[in-house]
Amino acid sequence: MNCKLIRWILGILGFSTVASSCEVIEDIGRGPVAMYGCPSADYVFNVEVLDSESHAPIKGIKLDISGYHNVYEYTSVTTSADGKATLRLNAFPNNSHTLLVEDVDGEENGSYNSTSVIVSTDSNDYKNPGEHGWYEGTVTHDVLIEMTPKTE
Repeated sequence: MNCKLIRWILGILGFSTVASSCEVIEDIGRGPVAMYGCPSADYVFNVEVLDSESHAPIKGIKLDISGYHNVYEYTSVTTSADGKATLRLNAFPNNSHTLLVEDVDGEENGSYNSTSVIVSTDSNDYKNPGEHGWYEGTVTHDVLIEMTPKTE
């Protein structure tokens, strides 16, 4: 069926936006292309957690990012024996993220107060943006967190 006829029928039915998309389909490879989606970026947080008094690495600390509990490609992590962990997130570009830091192993590696850290992102932090489209690029942050021991 001819595209002009499809546009006419859809226009009569009140679908003017859909009707005009037929023209965009004809122009693929020769001009602007209609794009649908949402801007996104990858965030990598390389975190090291230390005891604020002894500066020793702390194992068993849960790291999470506030507001992203059910986002595709995101999982909270727990620090290893060297006190390090890497959080990865693919989400809508944002200029700050709040890292939630919680001692989840009880007394096993010492007992620490929960805390949170705000990590800011500047527009210059994005690396390797997409040539075309909605991808802003990757941001890598190295974050040092010192946790205070709980006092009884």
